This record gives sequence, C-alpha cells and structure tokens, in this order.
Amino acid sequence: MKIGLSLATIVLSIGLVACGAAEDDQMDDNGTADENGTDDADMGDDGMDDDMDDDMNDDGASDDAGDGGTGDWYKDLTFYDFELDVEYSDGTYEADYEYNDGNPEAEIEDTRGGEDIEMSGQEALDEMEGPLTSLDVSSDMSEDELREAVIDAFNLDEGYDEFELEIDFFDEDDVEVEDE
Repeated sequence: MKIGLSLATIVLSIGLVACGAAEDDQMDDNGTADENGTDDADMGDDGMDDDMDDDMNDDGASDDAGDGGTGDWYKDLTFYDFELDVEYSDGTYEADYEYNDGNPEAEIEDTRGGEDIEMSGQEALDEMEGPLTSLDVSSDMSEDELREAVIDAFNLDEGYDEFELEIDFFDEDDVEVEDE
C-alpha cells in the first residue's frame, strides 16, 4: 500500500510540474510559444505588438474616441439631436447633428468672416466628431453652463449677436437655449 501511494505521489508531482511549465510558456495557434508568452504573429516588423499599433494613428495618438476604433463615436453620445445656430455681425455658424437610428447625419454652414462654408454627410460628421465627443452636457445643466460648454467645444467666439441651441437627449429630456 505504501508503494502504491508513493508511486501515485510521484506521478502526480510529475504531472503538476509538466502542467506548470506549459502555463509559463503560452502556446500560440501553431502549438509553439516564445519565452514571454506572446504570439509572434502579433508582432510587427518594428518589434511592437500589432494589436497596439491598430489603435494608434501615424502620430502616435489613439484613433478611437472611446468607440473601440470602429469609427462609431456617435454611439457614445448622450443625445440624438443637436442643433446650433450662432449669429455674429459678420455671418452665422450653424451645426446640425442627428443620430438617425445609428445612421448619423450632419450639416455645417459657416458664413463668418466672408466665408461660405457648407458641409454635409461624412465630411460634416468628421468635422463635428471632435466637438461633439468632447461636449459634456446633460439636461440638468443651466442655460449658461450649456452655452459655455458648446462655445468651448466648438471653439466659437463669445461675441455673438444671437445664440440658439436645441439638444434632444436619449433619456427623453430636451433643452433649448436662446440668448439674444
């Protein structure tokens, strides 16, 4: 009986040692492993992990804005409709965004300073991505807080003649701000 117990202990010990070594050297899909457990297929020519490279653009900044790099930044917004109309003595700035059930639409018109800029579709969405994703607004904010947040996000001049803002939030609240 002692021999059987000793033999079982030895076999169990050898099995545990063999399993422990397999955990230290993580296997890739081909059944081979490198010393640090990384799959050589994930490594780029520059020695960096390609999975990290996928989330970076050419200047080293992250490509995604919290959207997993899919370009679906609009899914992270708290509102589904955004209308901004700011009138200045030398023109107007208008920005409209609509979520449209996951098929966003946007338009921008800017006639300030003698310019006549009109954008729509993907071009307008690309232009509005930065301001809209940096815009931290909620329906419980005061009109002054909303106005300041929008002016900052869109980098607009505070010397306007008229300011109109309408935001419809996913939580069924909506806000309107008018300042003349």
